[in-house]
Amino acid sequence: MNTDKSAFFNSIFLVFCLALISNVLMAQEDHATPLPPEAGKVDTDGPHLFYRKNKVYIRQIQMKDTLAVATLDSIEARQKDNLTIKCHFTKNPEWNFSTKLKSKHRIENTEYPKVEKILAVSDIEGTFGSFRNFLINHKVIDAQYNWTFGKGHLVCVGDFFDRGTNVTETLWLIYDLEDKAKAAGGYVHFILGNHEIMNMSNDHRYVHPKYMRNADLYQEPYGNWFKGTTELGRWLATKNVVERVGDFIFVHGGLAPDLNYLDKTLSEINNTMRPFYFIQEDVFRIDDEILRFLFDANGPIWYRNYVMGQAQEAEIEESLRKFGGKRIVVGHTLVNAVKSFYGGKVIAIDTRHVDPNSTALLYEDGKLFRIDQMGKRAELKL
Repeated sequence: MNTDKSAFFNSIFLVFCLALISNVLMAQEDHATPLPPEAGKVDTDGPHLFYRKNKVYIRQIQMKDTLAVATLDSIEARQKDNLTIKCHFTKNPEWNFSTKLKSKHRIENTEYPKVEKILAVSDIEGTFGSFRNFLINHKVIDAQYNWTFGKGHLVCVGDFFDRGTNVTETLWLIYDLEDKAKAAGGYVHFILGNHEIMNMSNDHRYVHPKYMRNADLYQEPYGNWFKGTTELGRWLATKNVVERVGDFIFVHGGLAPDLNYLDKTLSEINNTMRPFYFIQEDVFRIDDEILRFLFDANGPIWYRNYVMGQAQEAEIEESLRKFGGKRIVVGHTLVNAVKSFYGGKVIAIDTRHVDPNSTALLYEDGKLFRIDQMGKRAELKL
């Protein structure tokens, strides 16, 4: 009987702990700035390309005088290589840009050799202006969106979706810069965070209200916008949840200690998770403990313990030894400014980009810098 009572009270305690942890995670997750009263209004967006049978359908919302109007065009799928995507900003026409569609999508590599320059930024959350400021003021691009970073690498460390009003345009800009960077010997990395996979798999709890109103105007459910039957969805499907560039490991959440004991390389982690980007909910119905762990609270896209001070330095050192890096760069958990933890073994870069004093990370000439949107830099203390 005493054994039964002990088991009962242990179960109650476990449920309490899990509820407490869930509440902490939700509080950490919901760090959005309150939305303005006009947040739910229809506004310009797109384009979005949908592949259906042998055609490509192009949907976009544009302003006609003071009215937002949804447009729909279509072309034969075989003609898509001739299509130019144009992104318009009614309030900031100087931000307008265009890009050509890629002829093919290839799954990204997981590991890359050491490079001389890296600019890493995370959690842009649809704040196109902030992202553009970082890139122009730190000479990654010029005002006409030409790549000016040479052989440097731009690393986007997840959560470019949700909360903001220019998610689509931000994605198209990254899409556009990829080919420009390659042509100059540089590279653009787009690491998936929890919000990318949430949007790809029908979890819309943090989507800005504008997009739900736009979906009604499009007569195209928001849940269809980033699936494998769309251009942006196909592009997102090629991205990884973790990558290593030289000595830097980039991952949105982090590398929990349990990953050290899994018989998986970084590449195998990516390839295990990739088939479930669009059907994340299926993971929790499959009898696969490792797969569930990778998508759950301690998986690479959700882990928070580095910034919350709940990780052990020895465990981080083991992660770096196993996966071949010297520093882990993470987003996901908000900090006031780019900050190093554990003697520089972890660098957290999720800052509130609606604030012009928000920061990102720059690596140049063997040194690490905290940079802001205005072009200022300060060497990062480790």
